[in-house]
Amino acid sequence: MRRCLIVFLVICLFQGVVAQTVTKNTLPKNLKGIRMNFKVDFSHALILGMSEEQYTEYEKDWQKDKSTIVNNFRKATNLALGKSYGVGDYANSPFTVNVIVNTITDKGFFICDVDIIDENDKVVFHLDYLTGGKEPAIGIGTKLARMKLWATLTGKALGSILKKEFSNK
Repeated sequence: MRRCLIVFLVICLFQGVVAQTVTKNTLPKNLKGIRMNFKVDFSHALILGMSEEQYTEYEKDWQKDKSTIVNNFRKATNLALGKSYGVGDYANSPFTVNVIVNTITDKGFFICDVDIIDENDKVVFHLDYLTGGKEPAIGIGTKLARMKLWATLTGKALGSILKKEFSNK
């Protein structure tokens, strides 16, 4: 039993390892305590092979559950960032984290690009191909319900990457 648990944990850890690439980082120094606006854009996403408009027709609860998916993404990003940083809705923040969802696969991956934009709409940070990895094999529920978990995994990955990048400044 103990070996099975260890093997399961190792598999879960390796599933979270993905090829994410920071292609631009011109963030200013000393970002400790920074709060950034947070937006998730699904407008160009392929959701289970469909455009958002097609998926809305296919899955009637998409518009209702979309806000929960975005909230899960934001909460997981904040948890991984820690108390020194934060993402949300901040009126006076000079930065916006803009997550562009490219694909949500039927295998449990959110594939996104991320830009941090300053108050002059200049991209100061860009991350290609962000994904949180595949969900553990025990996934139960509809794909729409499981997207909430997928968003959480991807938010956690984003928060970890941002925390590392901010700490290097």
